[in-house]
Amino acid sequence: MQPGHIILLGAPGVGKGTQAKVVAASTGLPHISTGDMLRASVAAGTEMGKRAKAVMESGALVDDELILGIVSERLSQDDAKNGVVFDGFPRTVVQAQGLDALVVERRGVGITHIFHIVLDDEEIVTRLAGRRVCEDCGAIYHVQYQPPRV
Repeated sequence: MQPGHIILLGAPGVGKGTQAKVVAASTGLPHISTGDMLRASVAAGTEMGKRAKAVMESGALVDDELILGIVSERLSQDDAKNGVVFDGFPRTVVQAQGLDALVVERRGVGITHIFHIVLDDEEIVTRLAGRRVCEDCGAIYHVQYQPPRV
């Protein structure tokens, strides 16, 4: 697979994160999600991270402009020069247009693949109902498919 930005889309619970890890491992591209990007920007104390932290602490949703700013920061890092595997991004038309503009602006690698993962609604409910997240490290488990050791 040629270098470039790969986008995995689909409803929550369809396996975007799982498949993104597989694709990232096979391509050598970094796997990033907006949630990961938000947490990293907040932890790093970047200007975008400070803005995101304030919004998140208020309980509001982070707007498209802020998400695009964080994506722009992430795409400027060295490991993203050949592309990235986006896990569930973009989520809105505004984000898609903004990502397109970012890719054109950089004139490096473009969006080379978009995968839309589809799954039966009943299976999505089963997956989401069994999902658990470790409060300490953020690891994701499933009571049936990948139960935690403790």
